[in-house]
Amino acid sequence: MITNLINLLMKKLFTFCVAVAMGSLMAYAQDDVCHDYEFVTAEGTVIPDGSSIVISRIEKEEDPETGEEMVMVVADFTVKNVSGNNDALVRIVNNITRIDNGSYNTCAMGLCIPGKTEPGEFYTSHASIPQGSTAGDLQTEWYPDAYGKCIVELQLEIGEKYGFNDFEFIDFGPKITAVFDYPDPSGVKEVQEGMAVSEAAHFTLDGARTSASQKGVHVVRYSDGKVRKVIVR
Repeated sequence: MITNLINLLMKKLFTFCVAVAMGSLMAYAQDDVCHDYEFVTAEGTVIPDGSSIVISRIEKEEDPETGEEMVMVVADFTVKNVSGNNDALVRIVNNITRIDNGSYNTCAMGLCIPGKTEPGEFYTSHASIPQGSTAGDLQTEWYPDAYGKCIVELQLEIGEKYGFNDFEFIDFGPKITAVFDYPDPSGVKEVQEGMAVSEAAHFTLDGARTSASQKGVHVVRYSDGKVRKVIVR
């Protein structure tokens, strides 16, 4: 009788420990990204972690040395401090996974990086952005030599000041994929006529996933990678 009781208690204790461990793992998985800083659109809408956005804003400028006209595909997003901390530092890890031609340039966080022409990873400088403010124009562009794409994964890293002006890493922030697109107007359309574009996911303005039927302002990610803000009534 006593032996059976001990065995029963041991089984319950084991089940409890497993449940606690699983709960801890789930809590960790749900909180493994720090949201003190967020990527936001030019209008200030949060771009949810994991989003893929297509950058197709094309501008032109004159090369000061040759006088030739240069094409730029310009980033139209920035970084915002949404925390209550004015001292937290942020920097961006840029991972170029594809660059068909030309060079990828960024002056984000105040320091211009020499143009990159090959896939690879590099860091921007770091900065402290006041609470509720943005980093402004990230001055991030792809300068194509011909039609094509440049795909870059951008990961925020949160840190604090270390020493004179060094960055000490604390946590990972949101990560997005930017697809800089300079399409050939005479080429085959990537999205063919008759091919439906569907809603892939709905998020609230603060980045939390929500139901498509929930009323309010939603950030909707579509199957073609584009992100739009819509009102569900």
